[in-house]
Amino acid sequence: MKVFTFDLNEAKTSRLIVTVANVRPYYVRTPALIHVPGGGFMFCSESDTNALGGRLLGKGVGVICTYLYPVAKDYRFPQVVIDLMRCIRIVREHADEWGVDPAKIIISGNSAGAFICMTTGNLWDRPDLMEAAGCSGAEGRPDAMVLGFGPMFCGQQTDGDIVYVPNGELVGPQTPPAFFHHARLDTLVSVAQSIAMIEAFERAGRPFACCISSTGGHGATGSATRLFGENGTVGPCIDDWFENCWRFLCNQLGIDQLPQDMLPMMRAMAARAEGGAAPAAPAFAPPVVPPKGSVPVTPADMPLGRFGDLHMPFNAGFFDKDFTTYK
Repeated sequence: MKVFTFDLNEAKTSRLIVTVANVRPYYVRTPALIHVPGGGFMFCSESDTNALGGRLLGKGVGVICTYLYPVAKDYRFPQVVIDLMRCIRIVREHADEWGVDPAKIIISGNSAGAFICMTTGNLWDRPDLMEAAGCSGAEGRPDAMVLGFGPMFCGQQTDGDIVYVPNGELVGPQTPPAFFHHARLDTLVSVAQSIAMIEAFERAGRPFACCISSTGGHGATGSATRLFGENGTVGPCIDDWFENCWRFLCNQLGIDQLPQDMLPMMRAMAARAEGGAAPAAPAFAPPVVPPKGSVPVTPADMPLGRFGDLHMPFNAGFFDKDFTTYK
């Protein structure tokens, strides 16, 4: 494997970390994943990519990326969208080098990361954002999205104010296919957020699929293991929905699901082994340490965003209801 890091701004508060598992020569170009971690807009960690990224590696997705966006006082909208568009553009620009199919770039996000992905899927074709991201056409367009337990209708910090982003009203022909996953008992970000987005996709005639678990709290459907709920029930995890998600991605992106001849892969592995290079050891991310001065977000601090009142603030520090609506 090879790992590349790209700084997305001069302050180096926004980075793209790319892990290339494809081995030259590339017999088949593979899809690529760009994952956007959660963290209540207060922190994000590369380790959030592991659960979905590891499973997609097992399906033959040869490039797994993590977009680490600015957090806390450095977080800005729509800059986070512009930077994710830059991430997509970077992967497309290196498609030949990394063995990527440039028409099969998937973005995924959990919680706050799901919001950033959904908004990017809606706004990637805005001329001002395209210009800021260095795109002249569809270089910053995601081809599919996997969205977990996100606050889709959410207040956002701009350079000078706070705006409310009604993602459901922004869905249109430009919005890529999306797979949603959420737990019905989530008390931090209500499942109503995902259901409202599904309704918006249906109204716009855009492809979608979903998994809504009957049990589990915030983040449970993104977990690699199952957790006990307070009432003793066994919660969900990623294994409940991943295979359905993979079939959805294959159908939408035209990924061949038939059994593949392993000989080309074995030949590539043998060619690499001739150099005597040992395979890279897995990397384990350090524990997440929230930035100094950040405010932890708890269910008691935030509106639930339920039906009839989907609005959610940017974070626990912002309760202004008189937002300007982003259009």
